[in-house]
This record gives sequence, C-alpha cells and structure tokens, in this order.
Amino acid sequence: MKKLCLFFLVCIFACNKEETKYGITNIFMPQAVNLSGGINANYPVPNGTDSSTFNYYLENNKINVILGVSRSGMQASEGFSVNIVTNTDTVNQLLASGILDASTLLMPADMYTLPANVSVDNGKSQATFSLAIDIDQIKSSQYIGKKLALAVSIKGKEVTSALSTTIVIVNVDALVIGPSVNITGDYLKNAGLPFIASAMSSGGRWGTLADWTANAAAKSHGGYGGFASDNGGTMDLESGWGSPAIHNGKLYQTTTLPAGTYTFDVSNLQWQGTLDPAYIVVAPGMDSIPDYGDIVGNTSISYTLFTAPLVTFTLTQTTNVTLGFVVDYIKDQQGFKIYNVKLLNYPKHL
Repeated sequence: MKKLCLFFLVCIFACNKEETKYGITNIFMPQAVNLSGGINANYPVPNGTDSSTFNYYLENNKINVILGVSRSGMQASEGFSVNIVTNTDTVNQLLASGILDASTLLMPADMYTLPANVSVDNGKSQATFSLAIDIDQIKSSQYIGKKLALAVSIKGKEVTSALSTTIVIVNVDALVIGPSVNITGDYLKNAGLPFIASAMSSGGRWGTLADWTANAAAKSHGGYGGFASDNGGTMDLESGWGSPAIHNGKLYQTTTLPAGTYTFDVSNLQWQGTLDPAYIVVAPGMDSIPDYGDIVGNTSISYTLFTAPLVTFTLTQTTNVTLGFVVDYIKDQQGFKIYNVKLLNYPKHL
C-alpha cells in the first residue's frame, strides 16, 4: 500500500511539472534596464561598436531601432502577447523637469511606426520588435544637433510596470552623420596645441601664424596678427586695450579634401569674447573666404558664429576648401583665442 501511494505521488508531481512556476512571473522590456543598470530607462541610439552590436539596422529607408519583450520567473512553455503603445506625456514631463537636456525634442508621430502588439511563441521567453524611423525625415535640417525622444511601453497581463517603458533617445548627428574620425593632421597645418608663429612682434606677445593667411586688417598689432603667445601659443584675433579695431579681418587656410562629410571644429577655446558677430567659415572651391559683408545668406559657403563653433559640410567630389575666420570688430575690447582647431570626417553616415 505504501509503495502504491508513493507511485501516485510521483505521478502527480511528474504530470504537473510543466505547470511549475519559478518565482514571480514578470514580463518586461530588457532595454528599460540593460544599458543603465536600472538607473533610468534611457535607451540611446546609436549604441554599439560595429554592425554586429549596433542597436539598430537599416532596411527599406528606415532606421529600425531594436526593442524587445521578455519574461522571467516562469518556465517558458506558454506563449504570450503584449500591446505596444507610446506615451508623449512621459517625454514631455522629462523635458519640463530638465532630466532630458535642452537639445532633446519629442519625436514627431509621423516620423516613426511601431507594431500594435508583439507575440512570443510557445516554448520561448522573448521576442524582438522594431521602432522604424523614416531616414528622409530625420535628415531634415531642423534636427541637426538635436536628440529625438520617444517613450515606448508594453501593456498586458503580468507586465511589470517599473520595467514596462523604454525611453528611446536618438542622437540625430551621431546616427545620421556617424562616428567621427579626426583627420586634422592629414589635411591642416599648424592646427594648434600649440600654434606656431612664423614671425613675432618686437614686444614678443603678438605674431603671425605659420601656414595660415592673415590679411592686412587681421595684422592689427603693428603688422602682426593671428597669433598670441598666451598659454604657450594660441590663434588670436582681438582688438581694444590699446590695439586698433579690426574691420573685415580674415584668417584662413586652404586644403584639398576628397568627397565626404566633414566638421571644422573650433570649440577648444581659451577665450571667447566676441561682441560683434564673428564668423567661422568653410568655403568650398575658393582660395580665400568672402568679405565680412558677404557672409550672411551666402549659399556657396557654410558658416557659423562662435556661439556654436562647429561647421559641418559635405563635398560630392575632391575639392579645394578654404577654412577660416572673418571678423568686423566695431565695439571695443573683444576677440577670441583658440587652443586648437580640428577637422573631422564621417566615413559612415546615412
């Protein structure tokens, strides 16, 4: 009799083994926790080091951001399904509170598509789905230098609310333009850290830069200009404190670049004290840069102010390009000093 009872107990256990639950069942989004370790639900795009680890793939003119759903705590024997939704209020609250930086915008609804739901087959514990972003729209000029955020959530039975939402944050420049490669040493001479002078004034502070062209207006320190011995050697254009004003002062260098996308980066400033608009200029096909009065609205060049000291430009063929600066200092006591300039290339871009 004891042997018979034992047999029935073993049989009952074996027959119900497939229904055994291991801990509390949770359905969640792995991307809501994996990258930050639980500090936040941010999911930056792009992420990864190469095509085998990127968290997106390109297909049908779409950037397909890889997302997923997973289940823990239960033996993977039964399939399940969850709904996919977005929540604009979540992103707006993060923006209003300053948790997302000022360069971040809510991703427009007409830019992306998502499946309405995702199903996990019997015998499996996870599945992936994609946030498909239109490449042509994200390449619009209004998104240059911006990040686009979207809160993607799953809803359904046994979904863990704390891990149900992923904040997808697309870095537009990093994705559209791609990772940069510093090619300064290949194409620019005397790029700084320190800058080198070809000639110095008798006072020993002001000089003329080697390998750069300074026009007569820029040589405002007794026939010298473009260089200061400050901090070991900086690129310099300044007026006031006893020095004359600089009207239509130019400082530039010409190089030859192959087809590609580039950024002229002058953000490593020792001092930025321009009061009148001063322009950083990239002039393809020119052996100089235009006069100060011909900068604004000139579609044949790319330019920016020192408040945003990076100029990104694209060449469709090998081209002579002049990079430099033009100022018209009217107000007293102003100028800039630069530690170094950089030329960046983006060999992988959309």
